[in-house]
Amino acid sequence: MSTQENNQIMQPPLVKQIAEIVLNVDTLRIPADVLLKTKTLILDTIGCALAARREAVFERALKAFAAIGGAPQCSVIGTQQRAPVTSAVMLNGILIRALDMNDAYVGHGHLGHPSDNIAVALSVGEQQRSPGLDVIASVAVGYEIYCRIQDLVQTGGAWDHVTGSALAAPAIAARLMKLSPDQLAHALALSAAHGNTLAEVRSGQLSNAKAMANGFVAMQATLCALLAAEGVTGPMTVLEGRRGLNRGLLAGGDLNLLAEPIRERFRISDVGIKPYPCIGTAQTMIAAVLQLRAGIADPVNEVKRIAVRMADVPLVSGQVEDQDRRFPTSRETADHSFYFLVAVALADGELTQRQFDNERWLQPAMKSLMERLTIRTDAALNQYTPGSYPAVVEMTLENGERRAAEVIFPKGHPQNPMSRAEVEAKFRSCARAALSEDRQARIISLVYDLDRLTDVSGLLKELTVGES
Repeated sequence: MSTQENNQIMQPPLVKQIAEIVLNVDTLRIPADVLLKTKTLILDTIGCALAARREAVFERALKAFAAIGGAPQCSVIGTQQRAPVTSAVMLNGILIRALDMNDAYVGHGHLGHPSDNIAVALSVGEQQRSPGLDVIASVAVGYEIYCRIQDLVQTGGAWDHVTGSALAAPAIAARLMKLSPDQLAHALALSAAHGNTLAEVRSGQLSNAKAMANGFVAMQATLCALLAAEGVTGPMTVLEGRRGLNRGLLAGGDLNLLAEPIRERFRISDVGIKPYPCIGTAQTMIAAVLQLRAGIADPVNEVKRIAVRMADVPLVSGQVEDQDRRFPTSRETADHSFYFLVAVALADGELTQRQFDNERWLQPAMKSLMERLTIRTDAALNQYTPGSYPAVVEMTLENGERRAAEVIFPKGHPQNPMSRAEVEAKFRSCARAALSEDRQARIISLVYDLDRLTDVSGLLKELTVGES
Protein backbone atom coordinates (compact mmCIF):
# COMPACT_ATOMS: atom_id res chain seq x y z
CA MET A 1 0.00 0.00 0.00
CA SER A 2 1.39 3.45 -0.95
CA THR A 3 2.17 6.24 1.52
CA GLN A 4 -0.62 8.33 0.00
CA GLU A 5 -3.15 5.50 0.48
CA ASN A 6 -1.99 5.05 4.12
CA ASN A 7 -2.39 8.78 4.73
CA GLN A 8 -5.89 8.70 3.27
CA ILE A 9 -6.86 5.85 5.60
CA MET A 10 -5.64 7.86 8.62
CA GLN A 11 -7.33 11.10 7.54
CA PRO A 12 -11.03 11.97 7.42
CA PRO A 13 -12.58 11.63 3.96
CA LEU A 14 -11.44 14.35 1.58
CA VAL A 15 -14.91 15.84 1.27
CA LYS A 16 -14.88 16.43 5.03
CA GLN A 17 -11.44 18.02 4.86
CA ILE A 18 -12.54 20.28 1.99
CA ALA A 19 -15.69 21.24 3.89
CA GLU A 20 -13.61 22.31 6.87
CA ILE A 21 -11.24 24.49 4.86
CA VAL A 22 -14.11 26.07 2.90
CA LEU A 23 -16.02 27.04 6.02
CA ASN A 24 -12.94 28.02 8.02
CA VAL A 25 -12.11 30.96 5.75
CA ASP A 26 -12.84 34.07 7.81
CA THR A 27 -14.82 36.52 5.69
CA LEU A 28 -13.41 39.47 7.64
CA ARG A 29 -9.80 38.41 7.05
CA ILE A 30 -9.86 38.07 3.27
CA PRO A 31 -7.04 40.28 1.91
CA ALA A 32 -7.99 43.62 0.37
CA ASP A 33 -6.47 42.72 -3.00
CA VAL A 34 -8.59 39.56 -3.12
CA LEU A 35 -11.73 41.54 -2.30
CA LEU A 36 -11.00 43.99 -5.12
CA LYS A 37 -10.17 41.26 -7.64
CA THR A 38 -13.35 39.38 -6.74
CA LYS A 39 -15.52 42.47 -7.20
CA THR A 40 -13.84 43.17 -10.53
CA LEU A 41 -14.59 39.64 -11.74
CA ILE A 42 -18.19 39.85 -10.56
CA LEU A 43 -18.65 43.06 -12.58
CA ASP A 44 -17.08 41.48 -15.67
CA THR A 45 -19.26 38.39 -15.28
CA ILE A 46 -22.47 40.40 -14.98
CA GLY A 47 -21.52 42.24 -18.17
CA CYS A 48 -20.98 38.95 -20.00
CA ALA A 49 -24.41 37.77 -18.86
CA LEU A 50 -26.19 40.95 -19.96
CA ALA A 51 -24.57 40.76 -23.39
CA ALA A 52 -25.96 37.24 -23.95
CA ARG A 53 -29.62 37.84 -23.15
CA ARG A 54 -30.66 37.58 -26.83
CA GLU A 55 -28.64 34.44 -27.55
CA ALA A 56 -30.68 31.53 -28.90
CA VAL A 57 -29.39 29.02 -26.33
CA PHE A 58 -30.58 31.24 -23.48
CA GLU A 59 -33.95 32.04 -25.05
CA ARG A 60 -34.61 28.34 -25.62
CA ALA A 61 -33.67 27.44 -22.06
CA LEU A 62 -35.74 30.31 -20.64
CA LYS A 63 -38.84 28.99 -22.41
CA ALA A 64 -38.22 25.48 -21.11
CA PHE A 65 -37.79 26.60 -17.51
CA ALA A 66 -40.80 28.95 -17.74
CA ALA A 67 -42.89 25.95 -18.75
CA ILE A 68 -41.63 24.01 -15.73
CA GLY A 69 -42.47 26.94 -13.44
CA GLY A 70 -41.87 27.00 -9.70
CA ALA A 71 -41.46 29.50 -6.88
CA PRO A 72 -40.26 32.92 -8.13
CA GLN A 73 -37.31 33.03 -5.75
CA CYS A 74 -34.51 34.55 -7.82
CA SER A 75 -33.80 36.95 -10.66
CA VAL A 76 -32.85 35.87 -14.14
CA ILE A 77 -30.31 38.45 -15.30
CA GLY A 78 -31.37 40.70 -18.15
CA THR A 79 -35.07 39.78 -17.92
CA GLN A 80 -38.08 40.40 -15.68
CA GLN A 81 -38.40 36.67 -15.04
CA ARG A 82 -37.99 35.06 -11.65
CA ALA A 83 -37.40 31.38 -11.05
CA PRO A 84 -36.62 28.81 -8.34
CA VAL A 85 -33.04 29.10 -7.15
CA THR A 86 -31.86 26.01 -9.04
CA SER A 87 -33.45 27.18 -12.28
CA ALA A 88 -31.97 30.66 -11.82
CA VAL A 89 -28.50 29.16 -11.32
CA MET A 90 -28.87 27.29 -14.61
CA LEU A 91 -30.23 30.23 -16.60
CA ASN A 92 -27.76 32.76 -15.23
CA GLY A 93 -24.97 30.27 -15.80
CA ILE A 94 -25.96 29.96 -19.46
CA LEU A 95 -25.93 33.74 -19.80
CA ILE A 96 -22.48 34.01 -18.26
CA ARG A 97 -20.99 31.40 -20.57
CA ALA A 98 -22.89 31.79 -23.83
CA LEU A 99 -20.61 34.32 -25.56
CA ASP A 100 -17.34 32.81 -24.31
CA MET A 101 -16.18 36.17 -22.96
CA ASN A 102 -16.07 35.39 -19.24
CA ASP A 103 -12.82 34.94 -17.34
CA ALA A 104 -10.07 32.35 -17.78
CA TYR A 105 -7.84 30.56 -15.32
CA VAL A 106 -4.58 29.39 -16.86
CA GLY A 107 -2.97 27.20 -14.24
CA HIS A 108 -0.75 24.15 -14.18
CA GLY A 109 -3.36 21.81 -15.63
CA HIS A 110 -6.45 22.72 -17.60
CA LEU A 111 -7.85 26.05 -18.79
CA GLY A 112 -11.12 26.81 -17.02
CA HIS A 113 -13.71 29.51 -16.36
CA PRO A 114 -14.36 29.83 -12.62
CA SER A 115 -16.79 32.74 -13.08
CA ASP A 116 -19.32 30.23 -14.41
CA ASN A 117 -20.12 29.63 -10.73
CA ILE A 118 -20.77 33.28 -9.92
CA ALA A 119 -24.29 32.31 -11.00
CA VAL A 120 -24.48 30.24 -7.80
CA ALA A 121 -23.27 33.10 -5.62
CA LEU A 122 -25.71 35.62 -7.09
CA SER A 123 -28.77 33.36 -7.10
CA VAL A 124 -28.25 31.67 -3.74
CA GLY A 125 -27.14 35.01 -2.27
CA GLU A 126 -30.38 36.59 -3.47
CA GLN A 127 -32.48 33.73 -2.11
CA GLN A 128 -30.73 33.93 1.26
CA ARG A 129 -30.65 37.76 1.26
CA SER A 130 -26.94 37.49 1.95
CA PRO A 131 -24.72 40.48 2.73
CA GLY A 132 -22.49 41.47 -0.17
CA LEU A 133 -19.34 40.62 1.77
CA ASP A 134 -20.56 37.04 2.23
CA VAL A 135 -21.15 36.79 -1.52
CA ILE A 136 -17.62 38.05 -2.21
CA ALA A 137 -16.16 35.53 0.23
CA SER A 138 -18.13 32.67 -1.26
CA VAL A 139 -16.90 33.56 -4.76
CA ALA A 140 -13.26 33.82 -3.66
CA VAL A 141 -13.45 30.45 -1.90
CA GLY A 142 -15.28 28.86 -4.82
CA TYR A 143 -12.58 30.10 -7.20
CA GLU A 144 -9.93 28.56 -4.95
CA ILE A 145 -11.52 25.12 -5.07
CA TYR A 146 -12.24 25.33 -8.80
CA CYS A 147 -8.71 26.44 -9.68
CA ARG A 148 -7.10 23.78 -7.51
CA ILE A 149 -9.06 21.16 -9.41
CA GLN A 150 -7.96 22.60 -12.76
CA ASP A 151 -4.36 22.41 -11.55
CA LEU A 152 -4.86 18.67 -11.08
CA VAL A 153 -6.78 17.89 -14.27
CA GLN A 154 -4.93 16.38 -17.20
CA THR A 155 -6.03 17.47 -20.66
CA GLY A 156 -7.23 15.02 -23.27
CA GLY A 157 -9.29 12.83 -20.98
CA ALA A 158 -12.93 11.80 -21.21
CA TRP A 159 -14.19 14.32 -18.64
CA ASP A 160 -14.81 18.00 -19.29
CA HIS A 161 -13.25 20.57 -16.98
CA VAL A 162 -16.68 21.79 -15.78
CA THR A 163 -16.80 18.59 -13.73
CA GLY A 164 -14.61 20.51 -11.29
CA SER A 165 -17.56 22.76 -10.51
CA ALA A 166 -19.20 19.78 -8.81
CA LEU A 167 -16.96 20.67 -5.86
CA ALA A 168 -16.67 24.43 -6.30
CA ALA A 169 -20.39 25.21 -6.69
CA PRO A 170 -21.57 23.45 -3.49
CA ALA A 171 -18.81 25.27 -1.59
CA ILE A 172 -20.23 28.61 -2.75
CA ALA A 173 -23.82 27.63 -1.96
CA ALA A 174 -22.97 26.15 1.43
CA ARG A 175 -21.23 29.26 2.74
CA LEU A 176 -24.24 31.39 1.81
CA MET A 177 -26.71 28.85 3.19
CA LYS A 178 -24.71 28.63 6.45
CA LEU A 179 -24.40 24.85 6.24
CA SER A 180 -22.42 22.94 8.85
CA PRO A 181 -19.18 21.16 7.89
CA ASP A 182 -21.03 17.83 7.93
CA GLN A 183 -23.79 19.14 5.69
CA LEU A 184 -21.28 20.61 3.24
CA ALA A 185 -19.32 17.35 3.16
CA HIS A 186 -22.47 15.52 2.10
CA ALA A 187 -23.33 18.24 -0.45
CA LEU A 188 -19.84 17.84 -1.94
CA ALA A 189 -20.18 14.05 -1.98
CA LEU A 190 -23.59 14.13 -3.65
CA SER A 191 -22.50 16.69 -6.21
CA ALA A 192 -19.21 14.97 -7.07
CA ALA A 193 -21.01 11.66 -7.51
CA HIS A 194 -23.51 13.09 -9.98
CA GLY A 195 -21.84 16.14 -11.58
CA ASN A 196 -19.62 14.56 -14.22
CA THR A 197 -19.67 15.98 -17.77
CA LEU A 198 -18.20 14.32 -20.85
CA ALA A 199 -15.55 16.28 -22.78
CA GLU A 200 -17.48 15.54 -25.96
CA VAL A 201 -19.48 18.73 -25.26
CA ARG A 202 -16.37 20.63 -26.38
CA SER A 203 -15.40 18.53 -29.41
CA GLY A 204 -16.04 18.82 -33.14
CA GLN A 205 -18.82 21.13 -34.38
CA LEU A 206 -20.04 22.52 -31.08
CA SER A 207 -23.66 22.66 -29.93
CA ASN A 208 -25.67 24.56 -27.34
CA ALA A 209 -24.37 22.03 -24.80
CA LYS A 210 -21.10 23.99 -24.54
CA ALA A 211 -22.83 27.05 -23.09
CA MET A 212 -24.98 24.89 -20.80
CA ALA A 213 -22.28 22.54 -19.52
CA ASN A 214 -21.33 24.31 -16.32
CA GLY A 215 -24.91 25.43 -15.76
CA PHE A 216 -26.03 21.81 -15.50
CA VAL A 217 -23.30 21.04 -12.97
CA ALA A 218 -23.93 24.19 -10.92
CA MET A 219 -27.71 23.69 -10.91
CA GLN A 220 -27.30 20.14 -9.66
CA ALA A 221 -24.68 21.23 -7.12
CA THR A 222 -27.10 23.81 -5.70
CA LEU A 223 -29.77 21.11 -5.46
CA CYS A 224 -27.26 18.88 -3.64
CA ALA A 225 -26.63 21.67 -1.10
CA LEU A 226 -30.38 22.02 -0.55
CA LEU A 227 -30.70 18.25 -0.10
CA ALA A 228 -27.77 18.10 2.32
CA ALA A 229 -29.33 20.92 4.35
CA GLU A 230 -32.29 18.56 4.89
CA GLY A 231 -30.06 15.70 5.99
CA VAL A 232 -29.61 13.80 2.71
CA THR A 233 -26.27 11.96 2.73
CA GLY A 234 -23.69 11.27 0.05
CA PRO A 235 -20.79 8.82 -0.47
CA MET A 236 -17.97 10.12 1.73
CA THR A 237 -15.18 8.44 -0.27
CA VAL A 238 -16.38 9.83 -3.60
CA LEU A 239 -12.99 11.44 -4.27
CA GLU A 240 -10.42 8.94 -3.02
CA GLY A 241 -12.35 5.66 -3.04
CA ARG A 242 -11.65 2.67 -5.27
CA ARG A 243 -14.30 3.90 -7.72
CA GLY A 244 -14.01 7.61 -6.93
CA LEU A 245 -13.20 10.72 -8.91
CA ASN A 246 -9.51 9.88 -8.48
CA ARG A 247 -10.15 7.23 -11.17
CA GLY A 248 -11.76 9.75 -13.50
CA LEU A 249 -11.31 13.51 -13.74
CA LEU A 250 -8.64 13.64 -11.03
CA ALA A 251 -6.69 10.55 -12.10
CA GLY A 252 -2.96 11.06 -11.62
CA GLY A 253 -3.35 14.17 -9.47
CA ASP A 254 -2.22 14.67 -5.88
CA LEU A 255 -5.58 15.02 -4.17
CA ASN A 256 -3.93 16.37 -1.02
CA LEU A 257 -3.87 19.76 -2.77
CA LEU A 258 -7.64 19.93 -2.34
CA ALA A 259 -7.33 19.74 1.46
CA GLU A 260 -4.63 22.36 1.95
CA PRO A 261 -5.74 25.36 4.03
CA ILE A 262 -6.63 28.47 2.03
CA ARG A 263 -4.01 31.06 2.87
CA GLU A 264 -3.49 34.72 1.94
CA ARG A 265 -2.45 33.92 -1.63
CA PHE A 266 -5.80 33.09 -3.25
CA ARG A 267 -5.80 31.59 -6.73
CA ILE A 268 -8.39 34.13 -7.81
CA SER A 269 -5.41 36.48 -8.18
CA ASP A 270 -4.22 34.27 -11.07
CA VAL A 271 -7.45 34.59 -13.06
CA GLY A 272 -7.54 36.74 -16.19
CA ILE A 273 -10.28 38.78 -17.84
CA LYS A 274 -10.80 38.12 -21.53
CA PRO A 275 -10.57 41.10 -23.88
CA TYR A 276 -12.05 39.07 -26.76
CA PRO A 277 -15.23 36.92 -26.85
CA CYS A 278 -13.61 33.65 -27.82
CA ILE A 279 -11.75 30.61 -26.57
CA GLY A 280 -9.05 31.41 -24.02
CA THR A 281 -6.21 29.83 -25.99
CA ALA A 282 -6.83 32.27 -28.88
CA GLN A 283 -6.50 35.51 -26.91
CA THR A 284 -2.79 35.94 -27.72
CA MET A 285 -3.12 35.22 -31.44
CA ILE A 286 -5.97 37.72 -31.77
CA ALA A 287 -3.92 40.40 -30.03
CA ALA A 288 -1.02 39.69 -32.41
CA VAL A 289 -3.25 39.80 -35.51
CA LEU A 290 -4.70 43.15 -34.48
CA GLN A 291 -1.17 44.53 -34.03
CA LEU A 292 -0.15 43.39 -37.51
CA ARG A 293 -3.27 44.73 -39.19
CA ALA A 294 -2.32 48.37 -38.65
CA GLY A 295 -2.20 50.28 -41.93
CA ILE A 296 -3.78 47.53 -44.05
CA ALA A 297 -6.82 49.06 -45.74
CA ASP A 298 -8.16 45.95 -47.48
CA PRO A 299 -6.96 42.76 -45.73
CA VAL A 300 -9.03 40.43 -47.91
CA ASN A 301 -7.10 41.57 -50.99
CA GLU A 302 -3.79 42.69 -49.47
CA VAL A 303 -2.89 39.72 -47.22
CA LYS A 304 -1.35 36.76 -49.00
CA ARG A 305 -0.51 34.36 -46.15
CA ILE A 306 -0.83 34.16 -42.38
CA ALA A 307 1.14 31.68 -40.27
CA VAL A 308 0.46 31.15 -36.58
CA ARG A 309 2.70 29.33 -34.11
CA MET A 310 1.40 28.28 -30.70
CA ALA A 311 2.86 26.48 -27.71
CA ASP A 312 3.15 22.71 -28.13
CA VAL A 313 1.09 21.70 -25.10
CA PRO A 314 -1.68 19.05 -25.06
CA LEU A 315 -4.64 21.44 -24.79
CA VAL A 316 -3.47 23.60 -27.70
CA SER A 317 -2.30 20.76 -29.92
CA GLY A 318 -5.65 19.01 -29.45
CA GLN A 319 -7.46 22.15 -30.57
CA VAL A 320 -5.16 22.65 -33.55
CA GLU A 321 -5.74 19.05 -34.65
CA ASP A 322 -9.53 19.33 -34.37
CA GLN A 323 -10.41 19.59 -38.06
CA ASP A 324 -14.08 20.34 -37.36
CA ARG A 325 -12.97 23.80 -36.25
CA ARG A 326 -11.28 24.49 -39.61
CA PHE A 327 -14.56 25.71 -41.13
CA PRO A 328 -17.14 26.28 -38.38
CA THR A 329 -20.85 25.79 -38.98
CA SER A 330 -22.24 27.16 -35.68
CA ARG A 331 -21.79 30.17 -33.40
CA GLU A 332 -20.42 27.87 -30.71
CA THR A 333 -17.76 26.43 -33.03
CA ALA A 334 -16.92 29.85 -34.50
CA ASP A 335 -15.73 31.26 -31.17
CA HIS A 336 -13.52 28.16 -30.80
CA SER A 337 -12.18 28.23 -34.37
CA PHE A 338 -8.66 29.67 -34.56
CA TYR A 339 -9.15 30.04 -38.33
CA PHE A 340 -12.34 32.07 -38.22
CA LEU A 341 -11.16 34.18 -35.28
CA VAL A 342 -7.97 35.21 -37.06
CA ALA A 343 -9.80 35.84 -40.32
CA VAL A 344 -12.56 38.02 -38.89
CA ALA A 345 -10.21 39.98 -36.60
CA LEU A 346 -7.97 40.63 -39.60
CA ALA A 347 -10.88 41.68 -41.80
CA ASP A 348 -12.58 43.97 -39.27
CA GLY A 349 -9.73 45.21 -37.09
CA GLU A 350 -11.57 44.14 -33.95
CA LEU A 351 -13.09 41.12 -32.27
CA THR A 352 -16.34 41.83 -30.43
CA GLN A 353 -19.76 40.22 -30.25
CA ARG A 354 -20.59 41.96 -33.54
CA GLN A 355 -18.14 39.80 -35.48
CA PHE A 356 -20.40 36.78 -34.87
CA ASP A 357 -23.51 38.36 -36.34
CA ASN A 358 -25.05 37.08 -39.58
CA GLU A 359 -23.04 33.83 -39.58
CA ARG A 360 -19.91 35.55 -40.79
CA TRP A 361 -18.00 32.25 -40.72
CA LEU A 362 -20.01 31.12 -43.77
CA GLN A 363 -19.22 34.17 -45.91
CA PRO A 364 -16.90 33.72 -48.92
CA ALA A 365 -14.50 36.49 -47.83
CA MET A 366 -14.00 34.84 -44.45
CA LYS A 367 -13.49 31.42 -45.99
CA SER A 368 -10.95 32.93 -48.37
CA LEU A 369 -8.92 34.36 -45.49
CA MET A 370 -9.21 31.13 -43.52
CA GLU A 371 -7.76 29.21 -46.44
CA ARG A 372 -4.64 31.41 -46.35
CA LEU A 373 -3.99 30.59 -42.71
CA THR A 374 -1.71 27.86 -41.36
CA ILE A 375 -1.42 27.00 -37.68
CA ARG A 376 1.16 24.77 -36.05
CA THR A 377 2.59 24.17 -32.61
CA ASP A 378 6.16 25.10 -31.70
CA ALA A 379 7.88 23.63 -28.63
CA ALA A 380 10.13 26.71 -28.47
CA LEU A 381 7.13 28.62 -27.08
CA ASN A 382 6.71 26.15 -24.23
CA GLN A 383 9.17 28.18 -22.17
CA TYR A 384 6.26 30.52 -21.40
CA THR A 385 3.99 27.73 -20.17
CA PRO A 386 2.23 26.86 -17.92
CA GLY A 387 0.49 30.09 -17.11
CA SER A 388 0.08 31.40 -20.66
CA TYR A 389 -0.79 30.34 -24.19
CA PRO A 390 1.73 32.37 -26.24
CA ALA A 391 1.42 32.90 -29.97
CA VAL A 392 3.56 34.17 -32.83
CA VAL A 393 1.80 35.44 -35.94
CA GLU A 394 3.62 36.04 -39.24
CA MET A 395 1.92 37.78 -42.14
CA THR A 396 2.96 38.14 -45.76
CA LEU A 397 1.31 40.81 -47.91
CA GLU A 398 0.74 40.68 -51.66
CA ASN A 399 3.37 43.41 -52.11
CA GLY A 400 6.00 41.17 -50.48
CA GLU A 401 6.05 42.93 -47.10
CA ARG A 402 6.45 40.62 -44.11
CA ARG A 403 5.25 41.34 -40.62
CA ALA A 404 5.52 39.40 -37.35
CA ALA A 405 4.25 39.80 -33.80
CA GLU A 406 4.66 37.74 -30.63
CA VAL A 407 2.23 37.99 -27.71
CA ILE A 408 2.94 36.15 -24.48
CA PHE A 409 0.48 37.80 -22.10
CA PRO A 410 -2.63 39.36 -23.70
CA LYS A 411 -4.41 42.28 -22.11
CA GLY A 412 -6.39 41.01 -19.14
CA HIS A 413 -3.86 38.32 -18.22
CA PRO A 414 -2.68 38.55 -14.57
CA GLN A 415 0.75 39.55 -15.94
CA ASN A 416 -0.86 42.25 -18.11
CA PRO A 417 -4.01 43.21 -16.19
CA MET A 418 -6.78 45.50 -17.33
CA SER A 419 -7.11 48.78 -15.48
CA ARG A 420 -10.36 49.53 -13.67
CA ALA A 421 -11.27 51.88 -16.52
CA GLU A 422 -10.70 49.07 -19.06
CA VAL A 423 -12.83 46.63 -17.05
CA GLU A 424 -15.61 49.20 -16.81
CA ALA A 425 -15.37 49.91 -20.54
CA LYS A 426 -15.80 46.20 -21.28
CA PHE A 427 -18.78 46.06 -18.93
CA ARG A 428 -20.41 49.07 -20.58
CA SER A 429 -19.90 47.62 -24.06
CA CYS A 430 -21.60 44.43 -22.89
CA ALA A 431 -24.47 46.16 -21.07
CA ARG A 432 -25.14 48.96 -23.56
CA ALA A 433 -27.93 47.20 -25.44
CA ALA A 434 -29.74 46.25 -22.24
CA LEU A 435 -29.26 49.17 -19.84
CA SER A 436 -29.12 52.95 -19.84
CA GLU A 437 -25.86 54.66 -18.98
CA ASP A 438 -27.29 55.62 -15.59
CA ARG A 439 -28.18 51.99 -14.82
CA GLN A 440 -24.73 50.90 -15.94
CA ALA A 441 -23.16 53.43 -13.57
CA ARG A 442 -25.36 52.28 -10.66
CA ILE A 443 -24.38 48.65 -11.21
CA ILE A 444 -20.69 49.51 -11.38
CA SER A 445 -21.02 51.45 -8.12
CA LEU A 446 -22.98 48.67 -6.42
CA VAL A 447 -20.47 46.01 -7.38
CA TYR A 448 -17.46 47.98 -6.19
CA ASP A 449 -19.35 48.72 -2.95
CA LEU A 450 -20.60 45.14 -2.67
CA ASP A 451 -18.76 44.56 0.61
CA ARG A 452 -20.89 47.32 2.14
CA LEU A 453 -24.29 46.01 0.97
CA THR A 454 -26.37 44.40 3.69
CA ASP A 455 -28.44 42.47 1.13
CA VAL A 456 -27.19 41.45 -2.33
CA SER A 457 -30.73 41.39 -3.69
CA GLY A 458 -30.40 45.15 -4.23
CA LEU A 459 -27.79 44.44 -6.89
CA LEU A 460 -29.91 41.74 -8.53
CA LYS A 461 -32.85 44.13 -8.73
CA GLU A 462 -30.72 46.47 -10.86
CA LEU A 463 -30.05 43.59 -13.28
CA THR A 464 -33.74 43.29 -14.14
CA VAL A 465 -34.39 44.39 -17.71
CA GLY A 466 -37.83 45.03 -19.23
CA GLU A 467 -38.85 43.34 -22.46
CA SER A 468 -38.21 45.37 -25.59
